Amino acid sequence: MQKKHIQYLNKDISVIGLGTMIFAPEKRDLAFDLMNLYIEKGGNFIDTAEIYGATEEFGLSEKTIGMWLNSRKKRDDVVILSKGCIPGTCKALHPQGAEISPKGIHDAISGSLDRLQTKYIDIWMLHRDNPKQPVGPIVDALNKEIEKGRILSYGGSNWTVSRLIEANEYAKKNNLIGMAASSPHFSLALANEPYWPGTVVTSKEDKKWYMENQFPLIAWSSLGRGFFARGNSEYTNDKDLVRVFYSNENFERLRRAKELGKRKGLKAIEIALAYITNQKFPAIALVGPESKEELKSCIKGAEARLTKDEMDWLDLTTDTLP
Repeated sequence: MQKKHIQYLNKDISVIGLGTMIFAPEKRDLAFDLMNLYIEKGGNFIDTAEIYGATEEFGLSEKTIGMWLNSRKKRDDVVILSKGCIPGTCKALHPQGAEISPKGIHDAISGSLDRLQTKYIDIWMLHRDNPKQPVGPIVDALNKEIEKGRILSYGGSNWTVSRLIEANEYAKKNNLIGMAASSPHFSLALANEPYWPGTVVTSKEDKKWYMENQFPLIAWSSLGRGFFARGNSEYTNDKDLVRVFYSNENFERLRRAKELGKRKGLKAIEIALAYITNQKFPAIALVGPESKEELKSCIKGAEARLTKDEMDWLDLTTDTLP
C-alpha cells in the first residue's frame, strides 16, 4: 500500500486510514479481524477518538484498539491518530464535559493513553475548534505534551485553513512545533452543508491552499457517508445523506465514477476513494469498513491510479474524458 509523509513522525503512513467509529469490546472479534487484515495488506494507520465506539462518549473504540495493541506486542509498527476535546461531550470520561483548554487537552490525552494501553500517540488532534479561544495556549499545551513524549505530533480536526495558519504562525514565531496535519471533511461528493455542527468542509479554495503548501489532509467521510454506495434519488430513508450530499452535481459525479469504474474494473466507491489518494498533495482517506469484504474493496480503491484528466472529469472541472 502506498504511503504518505507527515512531519515529525518516524515512519510514513498508509494512504488509507482505518476508521474505528463502530469498535467496542463487545465487537472485539470483528474489530480484531479488520485491524489484522488491514495490517496484513500493508496498512499501518489507525484512526480513533475518545468519543468513538459502538456506544459513543465512553472511549470504547480506544479501549478495543488498546486490547489489540496489547495482544500484538508490536506497537511501533502502527501509527495511531486519536482525537479529543469536542466541547461538552464525553461526560462519562470528563465529569464537566470535554473542553478546549490546556487542562482539557492534558486530560484528553491522559485518558486516551490509558485506554489505548500505550505510552505515546503518534498524532493527536483537537476534534473541534473554538475560534474564540486564542491559539497560543493551545499550541503551548500541545508542545508540552510533545516534550513529555506523550504525543509525537498534533493537528486539528475540523479546523479552518485560517486557524491552521494562525496556529502555525504562532508556533513559528515562538520556535515551537506547529500542526503537522489537518482532518476536515473531503470527498469527491461535495457537501451541501456540514454533516455535524462545528465540522469543516473542504472548499475549492481550501484545496488550493493544501496543494500550494503540500500540507497533509486526512479526509474523514472520504466516501460521502455512503453516497457512492447508496446514493439514489429514490432512496431518501437516510435524511442526513439527503441533506448533505443530494444535489444534481453530486449525482453527476456518482454517474461519472460509475462510468470510469466500468472502464477500470472498479466500483464507484473505489473510484471515489482513488480520487482522494491520487491528489497532488498528501491526502489520506479515512474509511470505516464494517466487514472484511468492504475493507478489501477500500484497499483496492486506494491502489488504483487516476490521471489528472480523469480527476478533473470526475470532479466536474472538465466535461472531457480522454
